[in-house]
Amino acid sequence: MKTEIIPVIHMLNQNQVLTNVRTCIECGIKKVFLINHEVTVDELIECALRVKKDYPELWVGVNMLGISTLMALHNDLSVDGLWCDGTVSSLDASLVRNFKGIFFGGLAFKYQPQPKDLKLACEDAKIATDVATTSGVGTGKAADINKVLAIREYLGEHPMAIASGVSLSNIEQYVGIVDYLLVASSITSPGEIIYKAELLKLVNKL
Repeated sequence: MKTEIIPVIHMLNQNQVLTNVRTCIECGIKKVFLINHEVTVDELIECALRVKKDYPELWVGVNMLGISTLMALHNDLSVDGLWCDGTVSSLDASLVRNFKGIFFGGLAFKYQPQPKDLKLACEDAKIATDVATTSGVGTGKAADINKVLAIREYLGEHPMAIASGVSLSNIEQYVGIVDYLLVASSITSPGEIIYKAELLKLVNKL
């Protein structure tokens, strides 16, 4: 299995996002996620579409904070990927989904209700999501490798991502186990600018 890094850009403004996108492309990155900690969802979508227009070969996804998973799935957004922290059932996803791109849906994700039966949650995630996305216990916290291995076993070949705490010190334990590593904290300055050198170090580890 090939593991791919997807940098997560916390949007402050369009210029800051475009600066980070250029850095990512220079590092050989093929996919990015944009997330709206500081701006509105409308501003996020506008920026994502601008990035897609300027860099049509780049895969561009969004995480729309403040929008429920069901509402996000109901939108037919003109972006490549949608990431939601919340877990959605396979039944609900089948009823509301209009989004045509790749859906990264939360599975035992930080700050969300945790599944009582992880195996059953994984079975449902295989139907509800395109990429089952888990995390550590908090922002910047690495996902426990035993949890990751259990999820991988239950998911089988279904695509899987980790979205917290990936760094140079732990990336090797996830390589070949998960399909995608969504990375932000370990490569980004307090001003939300990606450190090119740090991103390159992660890329070179792969």
